[in-house]
Formats: sequence, structure tokens, C-alpha cells
Amino acid sequence: MIKILDFILRMKIYNKFHSFLGKKIFKFSKIFFVETNYNKLPLINHPLDLNYGVELKKYKRTLSSDDAPFISYSHLHDLLKMTDTYKKKRINFLDFGAGSLELFAYLSKKFKKIKYFYNDQEKYNYLVNNIRKNEKLKRLKILNDFKNNKEKFDYVYFGGSLQYILDYKNSLDKIFKKSKFILISQSPFYFNKDNKKEIVLKQLNLSHNINYLYVINFYEFIKFMKRNKFFLVSKNYNRVIKFLNFKNLRKKYKNIDMYDLLFEKK
Repeated sequence: MIKILDFILRMKIYNKFHSFLGKKIFKFSKIFFVETNYNKLPLINHPLDLNYGVELKKYKRTLSSDDAPFISYSHLHDLLKMTDTYKKKRINFLDFGAGSLELFAYLSKKFKKIKYFYNDQEKYNYLVNNIRKNEKLKRLKILNDFKNNKEKFDYVYFGGSLQYILDYKNSLDKIFKKSKFILISQSPFYFNKDNKKEIVLKQLNLSHNINYLYVINFYEFIKFMKRNKFFLVSKNYNRVIKFLNFKNLRKKYKNIDMYDLLFEKK
């Protein structure tokens, strides 16, 4: 049954009916991802539903709440707390593919000495910059141009975003010389030694739209990071979404799963 569903879900014609059938099929199949024949991500991918009022409301709600928002790396607070205690100076934190301002609201409450650098798609940068100006958020800086940024980062955080970036190596190249730690969370990797390429998957768990993402060969990625003087400090399974799975892909791609990877520059 899984093979039949996998075949149907991979078909391009299925995409036309996803908004009507996706929720029902996913509830039955629990298939999150299927393989595609693409070599690269589509140019238009992971569309964002922009709304100034909604994003401002999210920010203010998180700011006034005692609860933490959804964070793709569950140990982020503890990691920054150790750094805050040790460094005793301002922490420069770059959120690459940041999305909403919920994480900024949460971290700005917890760490008075943090400066939060925000980067996402151009339209989102524009919207969040307007919120920054109107709310006079002094510890928030929007990064559109990395070449002209002179500040260095203690942490660069790809919170479930690396796999959606068309040329993720180019994005990493922009920050290698300016970073101490790079944290990649909730990103899919596989461990086949005889297959070195990125695999493009279709993501099906969201009923309103279909996204595409890379699954990256772990060994090749480690080599790439080492060439740029970044070495793996820790590797853990990511379980922030309990039922997320790759059950239809495990036979083909060894140990395919969501992982958290922390790298340090040496």
C-alpha cells in the first residue's frame, strides 16, 4: 500500500488536487515526503503568507507569554545560556531563514545582551523591517546584504531552513568568515557512501501548499564544512515534530532522518 501511495503522490498531476485531497490522504498515509526527479529545488518554493498585522500579533503574543514558541532546536536556550554565562558580553545571533519574530521575542526576553540579526526572503525582510521601525526594536537588525555587514556572529542558526534554500552552499559561503558556530537544526540527511548528490523531495504534510526540499548526503556535507574550517561538535536526531518520518524512503537512503548539527570554526 505504501508503494502505491508513494507512486501516486509523486505524480505531477497530484499537485493539482493536493489542496482538496492532501489533508485526507496525509491523515491516512502519514507520508510526509516523496522523492522527485528534480536535480534542484524549483525557483518558486516555500511561499510565505505575509501579513503585517498577523506577524505583529505573533511577536507581541510571544513577548507577553511565559511559554516558549515552537523552536526547531530544543536546546537553543541552554546553548545560549552557557555562552551568555561564559562570554559575559553581547551575543550576536543570526537567524538565517528566520520566518516570524516569535524567536526574537523569546530570546530578547531571556537574554538582555543578545543582538538578533534577521534574514529571510526579501518580502519578509521588508515586512519585518517595518515592524522593527514602528516598534523601535533596537536589538533587531535586518540583514539584506552580507557583503556590507561588518559585524561577526557568535551563532548562525539555520532553524529548519537550510534544506529549503536553492543554493545553500552559497548561503553558507556568505557567513563562513564571520561566524564562530553554525547551528543547523531539523534538517534531513542521509548516509549512503555510494550516492553523493542532494535528493529533492516533495513535502506533503501541509494541506494548503506543496513545498520542496533537499535531503543532503551527510558525508559530503561534512567534507564541505571542513574545507571551510568548520568541524562537527555534535550530531543529534531532531524530534521536535513527533510523528515526522521517512518510512517510504528508508530502504533506499541509509539512516535518512532529521538531524541537528552544531559546527565550530577552528
